[in-house]
Amino acid sequence: MCLDTHVHRISNRLGLVCTKTPEKTEFALRESLPQRYWIEYNDLLVAYGQNLCTPTSPWCSKCRIARYCARIGVSRSR
Repeated sequence: MCLDTHVHRISNRLGLVCTKTPEKTEFALRESLPQRYWIEYNDLLVAYGQNLCTPTSPWCSKCRIARYCARIGVSRSR
């Protein structure tokens, strides 16, 4: 599983993992997410992180999964 900063940030924000680095997130997700979903999970979260769940002020008001999100680390949103 290869992931970037968006996948790291959103996975932590959702509360799926509690990690400090993308590398640690990768290994935590490898343990919990079936391999057949790795590529799709990465692709979805990269696009989501670039357009909606941005680093500093995410668009929580437009998010379709906001009710499932723990919003960990989110202090300001739109």
